[in-house]
Amino acid sequence: MSEALTIRSGGVTDRGLRRETNEDALIVTDTMCAVADGMGGHEAGEVASALCVATLGASELFTLDDFRDYEIVEPEPGSDVARFRATIDRQLKLDPDVPNEALEAVHRVRSVLWEADQAIQAQCGTRAGTTVTGAWLMEIAGTWLWLVFNVGDSRTYQLTGPAVGEEVTEQTGPVGVTQLTVDHSEVQYLVSIGQLTPAQALVHPRRNVITRALGTGQIWEPDVIVLPAVPGQRLLMCSDGLTGELSPAHIARVLHSVRHPKEAADVLVQAALRTGGRDNVTLVVADVLEASDPAAHTSTIPRVR
Repeated sequence: MSEALTIRSGGVTDRGLRRETNEDALIVTDTMCAVADGMGGHEAGEVASALCVATLGASELFTLDDFRDYEIVEPEPGSDVARFRATIDRQLKLDPDVPNEALEAVHRVRSVLWEADQAIQAQCGTRAGTTVTGAWLMEIAGTWLWLVFNVGDSRTYQLTGPAVGEEVTEQTGPVGVTQLTVDHSEVQYLVSIGQLTPAQALVHPRRNVITRALGTGQIWEPDVIVLPAVPGQRLLMCSDGLTGELSPAHIARVLHSVRHPKEAADVLVQAALRTGGRDNVTLVVADVLEASDPAAHTSTIPRVR
């Protein structure tokens, strides 16, 4: 049997220097971390993101010994369930390291996100919505996996190159980050069809227009990416208040050089504030450790401002 894995994480959320309120929210549990970025202005966006992370944090899915014991709640008839199932099925079959049972876990993540979507609509009508991105660490058939999910333009990255704190050499290659999620936004669509370059997208006047969100009554379907989890991995989940201020290279340098995830999160948010802090900034840094590692029990409560 494979060695049990766990998450050591740290998060922070800050309203930034130009916003009156903080419409972001985050959740950190023993097996799952997520960041949500609310939309709708003032109390509405704040409520939407809070309901999203509260639904995720309260779900039994992330605490059950066997995820199959979680009863799937399906959306109303007419939603594109078949398309979602087919897309995920194809993605999983492309990776020989992912067990077939992962498909059922993906369906359950989708079900929890639908519950969050419904909770937001019930309280806010369609006046508010939220993005969300997160990652769930789980074991299936003796294989440890990350299930990374996103709706909207909040992002999840993985640190690449040498491990945290390890010396950079020709053998290890350079430090970097890989964006695991794909933005659901107008500019990302224009980039994907070749009408914009990534550099142009950063300054495009409609760069903040997203095409999927929870709670709006419109398209909400998540993307779910499944990848093997191994000790030493470091993931970053963040709202666009971070990526709008810092380059991927800057983010990678901090993630590589700062050993504790909470300290890395603090350094990143302070850097975002120094470069402008034009939006709410929220992030979670999550490390994969063996459960027997003494450092595995040092996750911290995030600072909120």
